[in-house]
Amino acid sequence: MVFQTRSHFRLGLLGPVFMAATFACNRARPENETKRNGEDLLARGSAPNVTDSVPGDAILAGGDVNFSGSAGGDYLGVGGKQTIGGRIHGSVRAAGGRIYLKGAVERNATIAGGDIDLDSAAAVAGNVYIVGGTIWVKGALQGGLLAAGGKVMLNGPVGRDVEISAGSLRLGPRAQIAGSLRYRVPRDKVQIDPSARVSGTITALPVRRGPSGFRVLLTLGFLVAGVVAVALLPRFAAEASDTLGLSPGRSALFGIGWLILVPIAACIALITIIGIPLALLTVAIYVTLLYLGRVAVAVWLGRLILGGRARTGRQGAVVNFLVGGLLLIVIGIVPFVGGFITLIATVLGLGAMLIRAQALREQRAV
Repeated sequence: MVFQTRSHFRLGLLGPVFMAATFACNRARPENETKRNGEDLLARGSAPNVTDSVPGDAILAGGDVNFSGSAGGDYLGVGGKQTIGGRIHGSVRAAGGRIYLKGAVERNATIAGGDIDLDSAAAVAGNVYIVGGTIWVKGALQGGLLAAGGKVMLNGPVGRDVEISAGSLRLGPRAQIAGSLRYRVPRDKVQIDPSARVSGTITALPVRRGPSGFRVLLTLGFLVAGVVAVALLPRFAAEASDTLGLSPGRSALFGIGWLILVPIAACIALITIIGIPLALLTVAIYVTLLYLGRVAVAVWLGRLILGGRARTGRQGAVVNFLVGGLLLIVIGIVPFVGGFITLIATVLGLGAMLIRAQALREQRAV
């Protein structure tokens, strides 16, 4: 099926869009700021609210995002809470804590978040791709639906195939699927209302095993190590996150260079007996920095989502890291796509930390 063959590709667009929407907005200076860039509109702050018509793309970032206007292009949003109404003539791509879609979308919708609600008033002409904790789909979808989450509830019409991977699945009485239904859900966690209708076939796929204990330890270790690093060096973490907004391209180049060149240098050092201790030390530093590379991105995301609500100083830096780190972990567990997003975050964060470390070294030399 065309929908199934393209599903992971479409879902993979969330990573670049998520980063693009984030880095398009530099440090939040005023409480709320709106800027026009040609036909596009960029809004950021603690509670950006856009009610106007935008000829091009609408890019919003903040703690409490509200869009109720009209966008001639796409909607790209990042925030703690997002309410998306009005009409989007392009596609919707959003990531955040809670996302509430109640408007009309003329193309596709790609959404990742903790709680996601497609209201009964929502209408999407294309396909819908969702990754989240709790997912409600009550609106009218003319295309297909691909959803992965903890709890998925479908209670609306879908014009094509539906594929669900979740901890639990419920089809309400208003669920009308014109295509087939494929789900990867524990058998005792599936509820299909007698009034629900599926025109095609219903296929129960085998449930995959959960994350290994080693992966869980790595995830918890990242949070613990990140909290310790940010608590010890709060100013460095904040300044490295600032570098992401000011120089995302330069951060990417530094990160890619470190990612490729350091292993080559370590291999060359291993050739000589004298260089073995240096090579081992280099590898240890390399692995540690790769492990902590996402810290700067997590702090940046936390500051972007919380805005002025987060405290300054060490405590504020730790809170920002935890908020952004949890969001990165949620998105990172998505099959296929999660690894790609984690790699992007690692490269950008690593590059930003290297740039900041180089700046500190130059300041001390002076």
